[in-house]
Amino acid sequence: MPHPLTQNPWQIDTDRESGPVSLSHLHQLDRTRYAIQTIARMVGNSASEPDATGSPPLDPWAITALMGGVESLCEHLGTLTEAMLDQALQPDDDREAPNPTHNAPPSIQ
Repeated sequence: MPHPLTQNPWQIDTDRESGPVSLSHLHQLDRTRYAIQTIARMVGNSASEPDATGSPPLDPWAITALMGGVESLCEHLGTLTEAMLDQALQPDDDREAPNPTHNAPPSIQ
């Protein structure tokens, strides 16, 4: 009998274990990961900059803008995840071609 503490917390009983997803979504996930990693490195370097090189850290407005970028990228990851789940969970008969722009407004596609 499975115990709640030993079950996979990411598994949902009603979901299939695998399904096809768009490669464009996976490439966008990878680009987003690199962007978040770069921002984290910039903020981290700024925090240790005075001790490492004597240079001043980034201005507070720059840190705020970078962290806003991380928040925006996380929202993008949520949109990608939702699109991939929708695509993977569709029955084979209803599956459509992937929409890599996620129905975004034409101005940002």
